[in-house]
Amino acid sequence: MSNSINKSFFYICTSLLGLILISCYSFTGGSVPEHLKTLQLTPVVDNSGYGNPQFRESLMRALVQRFRDDNSFTLTDNFGDARLSIVISSIIDATVAVNPGELETQRKVTVSFKAEYFDNVKKKLIWDKSFSNYQVYDVSNILTNRNAGIEKTIIQTTDDILLSVVSGW
Repeated sequence: MSNSINKSFFYICTSLLGLILISCYSFTGGSVPEHLKTLQLTPVVDNSGYGNPQFRESLMRALVQRFRDDNSFTLTDNFGDARLSIVISSIIDATVAVNPGELETQRKVTVSFKAEYFDNVKKKLIWDKSFSNYQVYDVSNILTNRNAGIEKTIIQTTDDILLSVVSGW
């Protein structure tokens, strides 16, 4: 009986300690430097060769919305304290593994991006990074599902880019 009470006491203490440690944790990966107040988002360039301007426009809208929601910067059309430039590098649509004799039921679309974050005040490159995300989609209604998959990768990537900008210091 005493051994089971000791185990219970140990588990309760360990759980409480874990809860205390979790509540003390905060993300402080960095913040935007004081001298950077405004951000210029340059028009997105699509070098993917995919030929659909919808994705370039979707990425730009999503970036504007994410940065407005985050409120780390005031967005500007001209000469901000910092500049963020994004290029859609590639959109690759590929078959997900299919066994011999089976019909293809799913595909995977991968979208790769190149981003450059530049400090216009100090005239220096902060970072130059590549981002890539993918979605698996059903081949039924292929065009709609593929486009929805690409749109989802755009949303994922805007989150990744925002996080890199505001915490990449």
